[in-house]
Amino acid sequence: MENLEQPDPFKEQKEQLDLLRQGVEIWNLWREEHPDIMPMFFGANFSTSNLSGVNFRGAYLVQASLRLANFSKADLRGAYLSRADLWGTDLSEANLTGANLTGATLIGTNLSRAILVDCSIYGIAAWGIQLDETKQENLLITNYGEPAIKVDNLEIAQFVYLLLNHRRLRDILNAVTERGVLVLGRFGGGGLEVLQAIAAKLREEKYLPIIFDFERPQARNYTETVKTLAGLARFVVVDLSGSSVPQELYATVPHFKIPFVPIIEASKKLYSMAVDIFEYPWVVRPPVTFGTIEELLELLPAKVIAPAEEQYQARQKLLDELFNKA
Repeated sequence: MENLEQPDPFKEQKEQLDLLRQGVEIWNLWREEHPDIMPMFFGANFSTSNLSGVNFRGAYLVQASLRLANFSKADLRGAYLSRADLWGTDLSEANLTGANLTGATLIGTNLSRAILVDCSIYGIAAWGIQLDETKQENLLITNYGEPAIKVDNLEIAQFVYLLLNHRRLRDILNAVTERGVLVLGRFGGGGLEVLQAIAAKLREEKYLPIIFDFERPQARNYTETVKTLAGLARFVVVDLSGSSVPQELYATVPHFKIPFVPIIEASKKLYSMAVDIFEYPWVVRPPVTFGTIEELLELLPAKVIAPAEEQYQARQKLLDELFNKA
């Protein structure tokens, strides 16, 4: 049998990298002259490189590192970026139409004004990404062999996939409710500093503090948002001096049988109908009174966390008994 010389992909990759080192303009001219040759950059390291405007259309960039690189205005249509490291990569105004981003890491990635259309994004890790004016359409969130499910928003893609996989969603919700603590109160007049100090102390104690100091979701009012957050909490710490607190407690205490631990600065007064919430057995009483933030932090383990955990464990025991009998 006649010996046929097989192409060496690693040799091709080295030759293409050598060509790319001559500059983006020379590389792009070569791509125009050889549109049928697939750029082969498996596992290549482009970290911190400036490849703005590069033509990587259809390029094989599986497991490549583009960490902190400048790929702004790059042509990445149909590129294979599976398991690529895009940590801090500038992809602003890049065209990723039809790109395969399966399992890619996008942390702090700049996708402002980029085009994300018909991309495969199953298994991505997306945190702190910039999506200002980004075009997002038909993003495939399911794996090969699964029914095709597409969304038009990269940030909600992971959550939607969890909704489709009920067991995994249950695990995520359990993980949040196991350690989540909602912290309510006032933001003005030093109130936010109190809430942030409580949150920092809770983190030291291995809890996940949640402070509602962000804009409400577009399709939910403030009360609905607080109720959603309460539903994710193991217990709630609430500064009774907050102006919105009466409404928040009215909307949550009667409906969520989770521990509520009221606190109040010694110089502040309870709102007139605060006593009504103490009729509910899952509200810890009396309120924890403190003079300074330092004093409050000293009281937190014994006067806030301990009674909340006692209430939580008692209810958990009841739930276990009820549902084990069912």
